[in-house]
Amino acid sequence: MDHEKITAKLNPAQNVAVQTLDGPLLILAGAGSGKTRVLTQRTAMLIATGKASPSEILAVTFTNKAAKEMESRIFKVLSEIGYPIREPMWISTFHSFCTRVLRRHIDLLEYKSFFSIYDDSDQLSQIKKVMASLNISDKVTPAKSFRHRINSAKMLGLSPQDIEKSTKIFLDKKSIEVYALYEQEMKKANALDFGDLLMKTFDLFRSYPAILEQYQDQFKYIMVDEYQDTNHIQYLLVQMLAKKHRNLCVVGDEDQSIYSWRGADIRNILDFEKDFPEAVTVKLEENYRSSHNIVHAATMVIKKNSERKDKTLFTNNPPGDLIQIREEQSEYDEARFVARSIQAMVNEGEASLSDFSIFYRTNAQSRVLEEQLRTNSIPYQIVGGVRFYERMEIKDILGYLKLSINPSDDMALKRVINVPARGIGKTTVDRLEELSVQYKLNLLETINKVINEREFNAGTTSKLRGFLSLMEDLQMQAKEHNLLDFYHLVLEKTNYLAKLKIEESSESDSRIENLEEFSNAMDEFMKEREDATLLSFLEEMALVSDVDSMNGELAGVTMMTLHVSKGLEYPCVFIVGLEENLFPSAMSTEDDEKSELEEERRLCYVGMTRARKKLYLTYARSRRVWGQEQFNPPSRFLKELPKELTNFTTASSASNFVSRFQAKSSGEAADFSASSSSSRYSKKSDDVFPDYENSGSDEGFSKGMRVRHPTFGAGSIFEVEGNGDQQKVSVLFSDQTIKKFVTKYARLERC
Repeated sequence: MDHEKITAKLNPAQNVAVQTLDGPLLILAGAGSGKTRVLTQRTAMLIATGKASPSEILAVTFTNKAAKEMESRIFKVLSEIGYPIREPMWISTFHSFCTRVLRRHIDLLEYKSFFSIYDDSDQLSQIKKVMASLNISDKVTPAKSFRHRINSAKMLGLSPQDIEKSTKIFLDKKSIEVYALYEQEMKKANALDFGDLLMKTFDLFRSYPAILEQYQDQFKYIMVDEYQDTNHIQYLLVQMLAKKHRNLCVVGDEDQSIYSWRGADIRNILDFEKDFPEAVTVKLEENYRSSHNIVHAATMVIKKNSERKDKTLFTNNPPGDLIQIREEQSEYDEARFVARSIQAMVNEGEASLSDFSIFYRTNAQSRVLEEQLRTNSIPYQIVGGVRFYERMEIKDILGYLKLSINPSDDMALKRVINVPARGIGKTTVDRLEELSVQYKLNLLETINKVINEREFNAGTTSKLRGFLSLMEDLQMQAKEHNLLDFYHLVLEKTNYLAKLKIEESSESDSRIENLEEFSNAMDEFMKEREDATLLSFLEEMALVSDVDSMNGELAGVTMMTLHVSKGLEYPCVFIVGLEENLFPSAMSTEDDEKSELEEERRLCYVGMTRARKKLYLTYARSRRVWGQEQFNPPSRFLKELPKELTNFTTASSASNFVSRFQAKSSGEAADFSASSSSSRYSKKSDDVFPDYENSGSDEGFSKGMRVRHPTFGAGSIFEVEGNGDQQKVSVLFSDQTIKKFVTKYARLERC
């Protein structure tokens, strides 16, 4: 039978998940447990058994990449059993789904269907404009603070009017005022930010029950992937849509909930059975990705958390290599170790460069790593750095494209009005903005008005007339040409490409190459999409994520923050910077809130379970932060690993520190040369972590001595360098931070 072919290669738990079609279903899918296969086969099962047609199933994922992969797999499975799909499927991200709904119905909310989608920088520019009109200084309250508050309110589904009545969030009157005016300006620009895509859909469903019912009737079955990462408004949208049929399947892993900082609420998945008491729960606990040692070690770490369901990840994969824990003296030594290790494995034929990924807690850590990879001629790509679509030349051309179909988009106009330079300066633009407020018109309409009323001198008026004529021409041409032809027309008519060619510099050459690549992206888009219009292309560009824009074919090492790594996997993973106050972050250890620390532990778990064969965890004894050298103990997460699954090595400078490790080791001779001041040694130790406070003594202040600092309080000296006026001491304070002082100026008192 057809359904037997669909379930043929599934394990017992996966089989139950795929064949439980009706009613609410919670699938707790551990890392590497095959959840994509389960979602794919379950969708195929719904269609093959006649439960639903493809258009009656809504599947929500968290990246466009995951949506496309799932869709292609479903097509493949159904084609193989003789059920070819001939109608479009609703498999997309939340934002893409909402955009699709709003394009159809947003006129009911007094917007036009060709609305622009503002990215973070566009949103920030709009907020700055609002602040200026309200005489609020960016130096007193940064625009980014207002952006965070506005976005937080939208994640909760709260308008400026709702906030004063709500107990979920508090905003001061100034923030509410900025939010309210911001909303007015966004409507005037016929633009939505990312939060609006969800919130306006929520408003639409709430205000027009008939529209909601239309979608409730259509989607008989709903599936939501990565449910642990949904925020409150996503939760509300899912509840609305699933209310009629209650055939809601959510898939997720509370142990991988790592996005609370952007509104994700772990309670959504933890409380699913309270929302749906009749729900069936299936646990996918078998990991197919990683070696046994990696799976077991990660499991032992995450079990320290209390906010989790009762499930245990296991695998039938071979034990594999021990997890390598490496201590280095500084972040530069750490980066050198990573680069040398990668180079050695590649030279020995153990792996190719694309098999490696380096994860770090913060983007700032990438700089030193990049330097060492370049020094060793190791190619790499950074995921989550400056995205292709955020490069200046791409943003410039996108500005022209946006303004060509949405004349109300003032942010796009401000970007391109003098790009390339056409003599329309900031003073003129500022005056145009003042007049646009006065006339209650958008900037393009204001330009048309001031040309006729001779507001500016003849020279400025002539330049404005030229720009207006250009945009009117492009708006007309946009309706008559396909996407790619129109793009080349924009480059030609704006003289953008011609100006770059005149420069003849390496920078301009690079920008021209990026514009060529943008052309390739459009060409590819036109081949893939039947609805390849300028509007649909701009929509896709606005909703692309860091992971979606990864170059999977690049023969190089991949680098990214731990937050970006979720959903990916590599044969060999390096996680760097495993130090207290860095990972876990200082904020998570500052107070008694265990939820923040538990999220940091989940982040560690996510990073570890990305590795298939080899896992390296590294830390440095010292690291420069804001120009200050800091000494932090090894991360508590390292101490939570089973010792028998790890191999600890160190390459710290020869000192009393080395002597202590020699004494604790199995008796083998330390491998370092006394003739070199930068001598290294590498040895496995029975005790994975050095005891920094009891490392011997020096003249003057002695190690282990209790001291008090007027600012930082009481602590213990764990290292002394030099003597006399040049003497420096490192003190471990009660909050576990280590600070270095010149003793002459330190104002330290003995306790």
